[in-house]
Amino acid sequence: MKSRNGLLLLFIIVAFAVGAANVSKGAPGEKIAIFPFENFSGDKNALAVVVPQLKVKLEQKGYAVLKEEEVNAFLLKERIRTSGYISKEVARKMGSELGVGVILTGSVNSFVGGTDPRAGVTAFLVRASDGMLVWANHAAATGDDFEKILGIGKIESLERLSGKVLDRMLKSLGPQLADRYSKNALRIAVMPFQNKCKAGDSGMVATYMFISELFRSEKYVPLEFGEVRKLVVDLRMKDKGEINLKSSEAVAGLAGVDGIVVGCVDAYREGSGVSTPPEVEISARLINARQGKILWSGNSQVKGDDSVIMLDWGRIWSPENVAHKAVRELVKDMEKTKWR
Repeated sequence: MKSRNGLLLLFIIVAFAVGAANVSKGAPGEKIAIFPFENFSGDKNALAVVVPQLKVKLEQKGYAVLKEEEVNAFLLKERIRTSGYISKEVARKMGSELGVGVILTGSVNSFVGGTDPRAGVTAFLVRASDGMLVWANHAAATGDDFEKILGIGKIESLERLSGKVLDRMLKSLGPQLADRYSKNALRIAVMPFQNKCKAGDSGMVATYMFISELFRSEKYVPLEFGEVRKLVVDLRMKDKGEINLKSSEAVAGLAGVDGIVVGCVDAYREGSGVSTPPEVEISARLINARQGKILWSGNSQVKGDDSVIMLDWGRIWSPENVAHKAVRELVKDMEKTKWR
């Protein structure tokens, strides 16, 4: 009898352990589609490296990733050529026709090789049933970011670095994502940021970063950029970084948003070693969508050596991480806004 009870107890323990392992991996996994990512990096091979890595890491988290061939067939059938964002209408179609629960999209912002490689990615998870943004994050790094003493830990492989960046970005992503928005949260449309410095696609990189940071806020609900882009096209808005009263009222009516963020990248400098650190300057404004009034405006200018404690400790080597710090400062300041 004792031996039988012992075997039963052992069976229960093993079953519990297996079940716990399956839960931690998200089994059975939710079906997810990887929508085409935007490539802002300037390296035509960036997506060919990053997207397969992304697929593997999503599967490791317990997601059932839809085959790329199925996604491409859907895009061809629907004549969709956009990348980096998805509209509510397309999300719903993908959900009903392909049976996916969520859709991941975003951008590869930097992908630079060499002895000190750089990589950066922003990603958004959209719920297929209603097009709601349910997760967003950003991560970027250089090979030097992992260096400890005497060069130990430094990453010189761009592919390995991009894998590390994806691990950082996906750390907060789980198979089960509950609605995190409060009923009192304000819906915000982030319009495409103007790029005054002419440094590649820095305007759109900042736009995606701003949406990602707003998602962390308990006060605001960012509209998925696919819906914003649709508004820009439908309302024939031409100027990035600017919006008039008529346009703001139209956006409020069509998208049901409370506020509109417009912004501008004034400077985005790469830097060159210790003597010339990367530098970014970003400005933004929050507008009451129904009244057309400016509720808040801010400017953040950040250099890579602003937080140096001693030697190179605290130095930011990546211009993308400098930009991200500037965006975080702006969103944090914007959260203090008294709505009126």
